[in-house]
Amino acid sequence: MGSKDEISEEIWDVMKIYQYPKNYKYALIILNQKILLPEDYVLPLWEKATVTVTVDGGTNFWFEYIGECAADVLSGCNTKYLPTMVTGDMDSIKPNLLEKLKKTKTKVIVTPDVMETDYTKSLMQLYNYITENQIKLDGIHVLTEMSGRFDHIISQINTLHKCNRIVHKIPVVQMTGGSLIWLLQPGNHKILIPDSILQAKSWCSLIPFGNSNNCVITKGLKWDLNKRCMKFGELISTSNSFSGQSEVKVTTDVPLVWSMSIEVLTKIYLE
Repeated sequence: MGSKDEISEEIWDVMKIYQYPKNYKYALIILNQKILLPEDYVLPLWEKATVTVTVDGGTNFWFEYIGECAADVLSGCNTKYLPTMVTGDMDSIKPNLLEKLKKTKTKVIVTPDVMETDYTKSLMQLYNYITENQIKLDGIHVLTEMSGRFDHIISQINTLHKCNRIVHKIPVVQMTGGSLIWLLQPGNHKILIPDSILQAKSWCSLIPFGNSNNCVITKGLKWDLNKRCMKFGELISTSNSFSGQSEVKVTTDVPLVWSMSIEVLTKIYLE
């Protein structure tokens, strides 16, 4: 999803994860939460992924999601929806499902380290896998939901802050039923906004988790920031929107969490 241009500007093309062009190689990770995105979008997203990973209890949700196909997948009659890898400490996956997967081509990796979350460990294992198999990825898409336990939500944001050193600058984007979330590293960024999102006047936000005294400049937001400092207890840019331009530019000197509504895009798959 992210790429560099000639002026060292990170470019984020939202539509790449909806149109998945042939030259765009990505991994898909499913965390331990119910999948709320529509099948007409998720199933092709899975099928076209170069690597697929289900994380512990996320494996239960995946096989529930594919419904009647699950039996054929586990029996070997249909390998299309079989994960490349299953990772985690395996305290949430159904024991009988785990045993069946061990008899398939899926690589089952138990990661018992309690000092890291299963999400963080799945990224570590994914990077090991693509390195060993000489696979070059353009992006990593993570299906999750930012709801439920507050500590889980914060731990996912914490993992985003670790991604650069785990997967070596491969862009990681968290996808929920209604939003996209990723981390803007220090530097210049250009986010390409689809017309449908502009027309819907959808929301977006820039949040400095754990960072303060940062200087942020934006262009293309309804309420732009001009060398503003943001920190908790003072200014943070939530409930913002777009000015109507097809791109948003952000310059920051510290990491910022960017999130934006994609409800108008997901509705396309529900109609």
